[in-house]
Amino acid sequence: MATEVFAERGFAETTIAQISHKAKIAEGSIYHYFKNKEDLLFSIPEERMENFLSGLYENLAGVKGALNKIRKLIWYHLYFYEKNRDYVLILLQNIRQRPSFDSTRAYQLIRDFSRLLAQIIEEGKEEEVIRADIDSKLLRDAILGGIEHITVRGCIQGGVPTLTDAAAPLYDFFVSGIQVQSGTVTIPLQEFFQLKKSSGVEEIRNQRKAKPN
Repeated sequence: MATEVFAERGFAETTIAQISHKAKIAEGSIYHYFKNKEDLLFSIPEERMENFLSGLYENLAGVKGALNKIRKLIWYHLYFYEKNRDYVLILLQNIRQRPSFDSTRAYQLIRDFSRLLAQIIEEGKEEEVIRADIDSKLLRDAILGGIEHITVRGCIQGGVPTLTDAAAPLYDFFVSGIQVQSGTVTIPLQEFFQLKKSSGVEEIRNQRKAKPN
């Protein structure tokens, strides 16, 4: 319930009374578990990140090869955000802006995820499918930045109809630059970001095939 209220009103405009009314519980009951409104706010990403990491490990179980793991990670990240849009709104617009967030368990869980992606990239180098000269941390940040950019366009600006539709183009975009033997970008990200709600990935593919050589 708190997630819905924070997403709708923002942190500054939300009160404990509003949350208790939405949850149909006494206001004092909330203070029994949380010190203040900020403490309640920070409990949301902690719970969601636990769920996110649990689901991610399940999705990665049995996946062989670093590039396949990166593909699955990008898809699952966008899938999770697609299913938790209220959480995404408060994470991007409220939680990250608060200086004390860096000292929370939720922030440490986010760092654990970030380290996991960096480890997968290092695996790719060991498998000799990712170029050895690639800066693993820089690539990690670029991938996460790409996911966040798509999420902002989809959840906040409404520019991407379904977030998971962007998973394959985003993966192709990065793989074309990091593979030892580069592949081909199926749909450039710039074109993908121009998609309207009435358009789709297949439509752009068909338009590109129809262009004369």
